[in-house]
Amino acid sequence: MKTGFKMSRFNRNVFALAILLAALCAPGRAQQSAAPPSPADPFWGDGFRLKGLDGKFYDTSKMQGDVLVVSFGATWCVPCTWELVAIEELKEEYAGKPVRFLWVSIEDPKRVSNNLLRHYAKERRLTLPVLRDPGGVALAQYEKTGQRIPVLVFFGTDGTLSVPVHQGMSQDIARYKQMVRGRVDALLARRGARPDAASAAK
Repeated sequence: MKTGFKMSRFNRNVFALAILLAALCAPGRAQQSAAPPSPADPFWGDGFRLKGLDGKFYDTSKMQGDVLVVSFGATWCVPCTWELVAIEELKEEYAGKPVRFLWVSIEDPKRVSNNLLRHYAKERRLTLPVLRDPGGVALAQYEKTGQRIPVLVFFGTDGTLSVPVHQGMSQDIARYKQMVRGRVDALLARRGARPDAASAAK
Protein backbone atom coordinates (compact mmCIF):
# COMPACT_ATOMS: atom_id res chain seq x y z
CA MET A 1 0.00 0.00 0.00
CA LYS A 2 2.82 2.39 0.83
CA THR A 3 4.51 1.62 -2.48
CA GLY A 4 1.25 2.30 -4.33
CA PHE A 5 0.88 5.63 -2.56
CA LYS A 6 4.44 6.67 -3.47
CA MET A 7 3.94 5.74 -7.15
CA SER A 8 0.67 7.65 -7.29
CA ARG A 9 2.29 10.77 -5.87
CA PHE A 10 5.18 10.35 -8.31
CA ASN A 11 2.77 10.17 -11.25
CA ARG A 12 0.99 13.31 -10.07
CA ASN A 13 4.29 15.13 -9.86
CA VAL A 14 5.29 14.05 -13.37
CA PHE A 15 1.89 15.12 -14.70
CA ALA A 16 2.19 18.53 -13.01
CA LEU A 17 5.68 18.98 -14.40
CA ALA A 18 4.46 18.14 -17.93
CA ILE A 19 1.69 20.75 -17.64
CA LEU A 20 4.18 23.35 -16.41
CA LEU A 21 6.56 22.67 -19.31
CA ALA A 22 3.70 22.86 -21.82
CA ALA A 23 2.62 26.21 -20.40
CA LEU A 24 6.16 27.56 -20.62
CA CYS A 25 6.60 26.39 -24.21
CA ALA A 26 3.22 27.65 -25.48
CA PRO A 27 4.14 31.36 -25.61
CA GLY A 28 7.27 30.49 -27.58
CA ARG A 29 5.23 28.55 -30.13
CA ALA A 30 2.69 31.36 -30.42
CA GLN A 31 5.45 33.90 -30.91
CA GLN A 32 7.07 31.69 -33.53
CA SER A 33 3.85 31.35 -35.53
CA ALA A 34 3.36 35.12 -35.44
CA ALA A 35 6.89 35.84 -36.65
CA PRO A 36 7.26 37.29 -40.15
CA PRO A 37 8.28 34.83 -42.88
CA SER A 38 11.95 34.60 -43.73
CA PRO A 39 13.35 35.28 -47.21
CA ALA A 40 13.75 31.51 -47.62
CA ASP A 41 9.97 31.02 -47.55
CA PRO A 42 8.37 30.40 -50.96
CA PHE A 43 5.95 33.30 -50.69
CA TRP A 44 4.75 36.16 -48.54
CA GLY A 45 2.34 39.05 -48.94
CA ASP A 46 1.25 39.43 -52.55
CA GLY A 47 4.37 37.95 -54.08
CA PHE A 48 6.74 35.00 -53.94
CA ARG A 49 10.34 33.85 -54.22
CA LEU A 50 10.91 30.82 -56.44
CA LYS A 51 13.88 29.12 -58.06
CA GLY A 52 14.25 29.03 -61.83
CA LEU A 53 15.70 26.36 -64.11
CA ASP A 54 18.69 28.66 -64.54
CA GLY A 55 19.51 28.20 -60.84
CA LYS A 56 18.58 31.77 -59.93
CA PHE A 57 15.95 32.81 -57.37
CA TYR A 58 13.22 35.13 -58.60
CA ASP A 59 11.89 37.42 -55.91
CA THR A 60 8.90 39.54 -56.92
CA SER A 61 9.66 42.02 -54.15
CA LYS A 62 12.87 42.90 -56.01
CA MET A 63 11.11 43.47 -59.33
CA GLN A 64 9.41 46.70 -58.37
CA GLY A 65 9.51 49.31 -61.11
CA ASP A 66 8.32 46.82 -63.72
CA VAL A 67 4.88 45.47 -64.50
CA LEU A 68 5.13 41.76 -63.82
CA VAL A 69 3.06 39.10 -65.60
CA VAL A 70 3.30 35.59 -64.13
CA SER A 71 1.74 32.52 -65.71
CA PHE A 72 1.26 29.36 -63.62
CA GLY A 73 0.89 26.14 -65.61
CA ALA A 74 2.06 22.59 -66.27
CA THR A 75 3.52 20.56 -69.11
CA TRP A 76 0.44 18.29 -69.28
CA CYS A 77 -1.93 21.27 -69.62
CA VAL A 78 -2.96 21.81 -73.26
CA PRO A 79 -4.38 25.34 -72.71
CA CYS A 80 -1.08 26.23 -71.02
CA THR A 81 0.72 25.42 -74.27
CA TRP A 82 -1.56 27.79 -76.18
CA GLU A 83 -1.04 30.43 -73.54
CA LEU A 84 2.75 30.19 -73.78
CA VAL A 85 2.51 31.09 -77.46
CA ALA A 86 0.60 34.24 -76.50
CA ILE A 87 2.97 35.08 -73.63
CA GLU A 88 6.06 34.72 -75.82
CA GLU A 89 4.56 36.98 -78.49
CA LEU A 90 3.62 39.56 -75.87
CA LYS A 91 7.13 39.42 -74.40
CA GLU A 92 8.52 40.41 -77.80
CA GLU A 93 5.86 43.09 -78.19
CA TYR A 94 6.79 44.74 -74.87
CA ALA A 95 10.56 44.44 -75.36
CA GLY A 96 12.28 47.61 -74.16
CA LYS A 97 9.38 48.53 -71.86
CA PRO A 98 9.23 48.03 -68.08
CA VAL A 99 7.32 44.74 -68.36
CA ARG A 100 8.55 41.30 -67.30
CA PHE A 101 7.06 37.87 -67.99
CA LEU A 102 7.61 34.67 -65.99
CA TRP A 103 6.32 31.13 -66.42
CA VAL A 104 5.93 28.92 -63.34
CA SER A 105 5.55 25.14 -63.44
CA ILE A 106 3.49 23.79 -60.54
CA GLU A 107 4.60 20.20 -61.13
CA ASP A 108 6.42 17.96 -58.66
CA PRO A 109 10.12 17.64 -59.63
CA LYS A 110 9.87 13.90 -58.84
CA ARG A 111 7.40 13.51 -61.69
CA VAL A 112 8.74 16.18 -64.04
CA SER A 113 12.48 16.61 -63.64
CA ASN A 114 14.38 19.77 -64.48
CA ASN A 115 15.71 18.06 -67.60
CA LEU A 116 12.20 17.24 -68.80
CA LEU A 117 11.09 20.79 -68.08
CA ARG A 118 14.08 22.16 -70.01
CA HIS A 119 13.17 19.91 -72.93
CA TYR A 120 9.58 21.19 -72.80
CA ALA A 121 10.80 24.79 -72.80
CA LYS A 122 13.23 24.14 -75.65
CA GLU A 123 10.56 22.49 -77.80
CA ARG A 124 8.36 25.54 -77.39
CA ARG A 125 11.26 27.94 -77.87
CA LEU A 126 10.58 29.69 -74.58
CA THR A 127 12.75 32.69 -73.90
CA LEU A 128 11.07 33.78 -70.66
CA PRO A 129 12.38 32.50 -67.30
CA VAL A 130 10.94 29.14 -66.22
CA LEU A 131 10.41 28.78 -62.45
CA ARG A 132 9.36 25.87 -60.26
CA ASP A 133 6.53 25.92 -57.71
CA PRO A 134 6.35 22.28 -56.52
CA GLY A 135 2.82 21.39 -55.52
CA GLY A 136 1.52 24.85 -56.40
CA VAL A 137 2.35 26.38 -53.01
CA ALA A 138 2.76 29.89 -54.42
CA LEU A 139 -0.15 29.39 -56.83
CA ALA A 140 -2.45 28.71 -53.87
CA GLN A 141 -2.25 32.41 -52.98
CA TYR A 142 -4.11 33.26 -56.16
CA GLU A 143 -6.17 30.18 -57.09
CA LYS A 144 -7.23 28.13 -54.09
CA THR A 145 -8.37 24.94 -55.82
CA GLY A 146 -5.28 24.51 -58.01
CA GLN A 147 -7.49 22.77 -60.57
CA ARG A 148 -7.86 25.44 -63.23
CA ILE A 149 -4.72 26.41 -65.06
CA PRO A 150 -3.23 28.41 -66.61
CA VAL A 151 -3.53 31.10 -63.99
CA LEU A 152 -2.27 34.54 -64.94
CA VAL A 153 -1.20 36.95 -62.19
CA PHE A 154 -0.39 40.64 -62.64
CA PHE A 155 1.73 42.85 -60.37
CA GLY A 156 1.92 46.63 -60.61
CA THR A 157 5.19 48.54 -60.65
CA ASP A 158 4.91 49.00 -56.88
CA GLY A 159 4.94 45.21 -56.42
CA THR A 160 1.30 44.88 -55.38
CA LEU A 161 -1.06 42.29 -56.81
CA SER A 162 -3.46 43.55 -59.47
CA VAL A 163 -6.86 41.89 -59.30
CA PRO A 164 -8.65 40.00 -60.62
CA VAL A 165 -6.42 37.02 -61.25
CA HIS A 166 -7.19 35.47 -64.63
CA GLN A 167 -7.97 31.74 -64.79
CA GLY A 168 -8.07 29.49 -67.84
CA MET A 169 -7.68 30.20 -71.54
CA SER A 170 -9.70 29.73 -74.68
CA GLN A 171 -8.20 28.65 -78.01
CA ASP A 172 -8.48 32.22 -79.29
CA ILE A 173 -4.90 33.42 -78.78
CA ALA A 174 -5.57 36.85 -80.30
CA ARG A 175 -8.39 37.51 -77.84
CA TYR A 176 -6.27 36.32 -74.94
CA LYS A 177 -3.42 38.64 -75.96
CA GLN A 178 -5.88 41.50 -76.14
CA MET A 179 -6.97 40.83 -72.55
CA VAL A 180 -3.37 40.67 -71.30
CA ARG A 181 -2.41 43.77 -73.26
CA GLY A 182 -5.29 45.70 -71.71
CA ARG A 183 -4.22 44.76 -68.18
CA VAL A 184 -0.54 45.53 -68.80
CA ASP A 185 -1.23 48.86 -70.52
CA ALA A 186 -3.48 49.92 -67.63
CA LEU A 187 -0.71 49.17 -65.12
CA LEU A 188 1.84 51.02 -67.25
CA ALA A 189 -0.50 54.02 -67.49
CA ARG A 190 -0.89 54.03 -63.72
CA ARG A 191 2.89 54.04 -63.40
CA GLY A 192 3.20 56.95 -65.82
CA ALA A 193 0.47 58.95 -64.06
CA ARG A 194 2.22 58.95 -60.69
CA PRO A 195 4.82 61.68 -61.35
CA ASP A 196 2.07 64.01 -62.61
CA ALA A 197 -0.01 63.30 -59.55
CA ALA A 198 2.95 63.99 -57.30
CA SER A 199 3.73 67.29 -59.00
CA ALA A 200 0.08 68.34 -58.86
CA ALA A 201 0.08 67.66 -55.14
CA LYS A 202 2.99 70.04 -54.72
